[in-house]
Amino acid sequence: MHNNYKNISVVLADTQFLTNEALKSILSPLFSALYTVWTTAELEQLLQKENISLIITDYIRFDFDSASELGDLIKKYQSTATVVLTNSITNLQIKELNDIGIKNILLKTDEQNELFHSIDAALKGKKYYSEEVLDTLLKRDAQPENISILTTSEIEIVRLIASGLSTKEIAVKKHNSFHTVMTHRKNIFRKLGVSSSPELLMYAIKAGLIDNIEYHI
Repeated sequence: MHNNYKNISVVLADTQFLTNEALKSILSPLFSALYTVWTTAELEQLLQKENISLIITDYIRFDFDSASELGDLIKKYQSTATVVLTNSITNLQIKELNDIGIKNILLKTDEQNELFHSIDAALKGKKYYSEEVLDTLLKRDAQPENISILTTSEIEIVRLIASGLSTKEIAVKKHNSFHTVMTHRKNIFRKLGVSSSPELLMYAIKAGLIDNIEYHI
């Protein structure tokens, strides 16, 4: 399965050092070139300069503001395939990725053979979801599980957003800078795979964080 990688170049777009090191040890001997980038600016510079066949990214932890920003990038470089390799994922995030044309998704807890299945499928323009990702898709009616990855501070900010406070007002209430609250807000949106406050609030209601009579939009 791995003999056809000799002319393939790969870039790892992930901010987790240990993940990058593990992937490098697995993939470096098989591909013609393997690069690591830490920001979207570095990623785009590399795509402009080199003939990259495949991006492997944890787009949630990476420097993307949203899935749509990743979507804009892959539209620009249509000959480059993309595999999303992340810690956890929700139905909303899978749908969002599917909407921007990314159909090769797996988790960092998946087996090594799933990684190669996903890479092979992506390079051939085919879809591949790992078993764990498929299990997530089958839990459509389950309570949102990813709410548990929010920190206590982030959950508090969700509730303050629900109460109708602006980012500036939340910063004052929590004795934080405006920038700190904006960073929390951005992280919350990334983790839950939402792109607007109303979508965030509906997610929070479904997860039981707030009652539907509490929020203001």
